[in-house]
Amino acid sequence: MALVPFEIGIVGCGVAGQAAASFLADAGHRVTVLERFEQPHPVGAGLLLQPTGLAVLRALGLERDALSAGARIDGLLGENQWGIRVIDLAYCDLHPAAFGLGIRRSDLFDLLRRRLLAAGARLVPGVEIVDVEREGARAVALDRKAGRHGPFDLLVVADGTHSALRQRVFPRARAPLYPWGCICATVPDPLASGAVRLLRQRFADTTTMMGILPVAPDAVTMFWSLRTRDLGPERPLDLEAVRQEALALWPEAASTIERAVSGGEFSRATYRHVALPRSSEGPVVFVGDAAHGTSPQLGQGANLGLLDAHALARSLAEAGDLAQAMELFSRRRGASNRFYRSASHLLTPFFQSDSVPLAILRDLLLRQACQTPIVRPMLTGVLAGLRRGWLSAESLDTDGQYPL
Repeated sequence: MALVPFEIGIVGCGVAGQAAASFLADAGHRVTVLERFEQPHPVGAGLLLQPTGLAVLRALGLERDALSAGARIDGLLGENQWGIRVIDLAYCDLHPAAFGLGIRRSDLFDLLRRRLLAAGARLVPGVEIVDVEREGARAVALDRKAGRHGPFDLLVVADGTHSALRQRVFPRARAPLYPWGCICATVPDPLASGAVRLLRQRFADTTTMMGILPVAPDAVTMFWSLRTRDLGPERPLDLEAVRQEALALWPEAASTIERAVSGGEFSRATYRHVALPRSSEGPVVFVGDAAHGTSPQLGQGANLGLLDAHALARSLAEAGDLAQAMELFSRRRGASNRFYRSASHLLTPFFQSDSVPLAILRDLLLRQACQTPIVRPMLTGVLAGLRRGWLSAESLDTDGQYPL
């Protein structure tokens, strides 16, 4: 039996928060989204939506608009500094109709924001939530100016990797910074959605890494790996050094590199390895990167957040009370989130570290794995977001889509 309509507060207006707001408002709950920026906006340049994330957009009625805004991605190609193919994965190994979608964060943000407003959710900007207080069985969100919001029957925390509330609710939560992050910029490219529709990467040892992702019919996002200590907002970016190193690593990408550096509009991104003891505490539940932030090596952040949003609404619809709903949500999302958090953490040093031996091992093992018929589709399933654990996985349906 579905629960009676709840008063639900959502902290954060990112991918997970906006999707959750739409699903929960559609279900008849009274939803208030609390966002710290006066003018909510996306952070970052482009991202890759997997079949899992696309399935959630389909459930929200946004898939067609997303496909129009973005660029179809057929696979992942990664080469080392000598141009040797190390990673070569194709979605068609899972199903002939399967694919990913590169999209600007701004385009996805706009789609989700319009959707949450159309669903009837209330957006309150300019409110930075820094603490949570219990009021009986309900939760009150406290902002930096001592304002109180709520009480809410359920408070959904979706304030991202660098969550302000995580440590307040779970004092023993772990969320160390990864020592490497990246800068990224989106630039025009008339060939972005041409015949070769791939997320392409080039890496030298484990200290230098660049990626190019088509994110629109006429644009790509360039990613460049940097140490976290060089990504502080007070640190100026040495774009000339980036230009020279990138051209030396990937001369064939010169036009993209020159456009990105001359534009100078790079976003900075740092990442945390987030581990919570559980996803909820009483009337407070964590979703998205606030709950299970990872490095970007498996490209799952937005997809996991979208799946969290769908699973949360579904769990509330099927449960008899809030405690049961939280248990259902944990069972639905726990295994997959734990796998991708752990797998990303294990994979990261092979691409971002100071270990030459790990680079050699990466090039040998991944190259062989991608050429092995049994192993290759398993790796593609990891990329596509289908793993439920180290020994279990889900499958695409007969149409090549992820069944929610």
